[in-house]
Amino acid sequence: MRINKRLCVESLLVTLFMILGLIGWKVVQGMWMTATYVPDMSDSYSSATNLQTQVAFGAIVRWDASLILLYGAGFILFAAAYYGIRSGLLKRKQRS
Repeated sequence: MRINKRLCVESLLVTLFMILGLIGWKVVQGMWMTATYVPDMSDSYSSATNLQTQVAFGAIVRWDASLILLYGAGFILFAAAYYGIRSGLLKRKQRS
C-alpha cells in the first residue's frame, strides 16, 4: 500500500486546525460568559451565617504521562480516520 504524502499532511493539518478551533471556541465562550455575567446581589446576603470562606476558580488539570498519551492517541486516531476517509473517497472518485 502506497501512502499519499499530500493527503497525510492534509490530515495532520486538518486535525491540528480542528483542535485549535475547539480551543478557540472554548476561549470565546469563556470571554462571552465573563462579559455577560450579572451577579444577583439581592439574595446574596440574606443569611450571614452561610457566607463562603473560600472561592473556587478554574479547574485543576494534572498533566501526567497517561493524559498526554491519551491526547496523543486521540490526535493520531482522528488523523488516521480522516486519512482513511479521504483516501477512500479519492479511490472511489478515480474508479468512476
